[in-house]
Amino acid sequence: MRTLQTQRLRLVPVTVGNVEDLWRVLKEPHLRDFQDLPSVDVAHLRRMVESRPRRLVPGAVGRFEWLMYGLDREPAVGWVSLRVQERDTRAAELGYSVVRDRRGRGLATEAARAMVREAFDRLEVARVRAYCVPENAASRALLRRVGFRDDGLLRNGAMVGGQPVDVLGFVFERDDAREMLP
Repeated sequence: MRTLQTQRLRLVPVTVGNVEDLWRVLKEPHLRDFQDLPSVDVAHLRRMVESRPRRLVPGAVGRFEWLMYGLDREPAVGWVSLRVQERDTRAAELGYSVVRDRRGRGLATEAARAMVREAFDRLEVARVRAYCVPENAASRALLRRVGFRDDGLLRNGAMVGGQPVDVLGFVFERDDAREMLP
């Protein structure tokens, strides 16, 4: 995996060397409003990160995650990820979150665009999927801005706060990338 740079962000692969930065971001309580994030100590998170794949190549499976840093070397402002499941290596799932005091500035949009490009360029997938709870209007708007199309409702498609919730599916096809991504 490589470090990526957008107009305002450095996207740095999560490793055991920066796992504490990810842990600090994950401890932000508001990140759990619309997601079911792991509540683990830093040692457990380090073991999780150690077990992840390190090479983003076609056919790779697992979770690939980057920390979002502003270009001014401030603390991490969020995370973004791609996940590829064994049963379908031609698709990747996008995930992201930004700490509350940095939301509404387009940072997640920049990171999401970079991840979609990385998925098509490095993983050579046919599509990128994303999901969000219907109540998360900001996430729905972000996905549409990036170029994702609505792909229907998935009943009990995720867990939030330990409870099953419905999620809206979104899809970005490789063929759309030529037109949508700068």
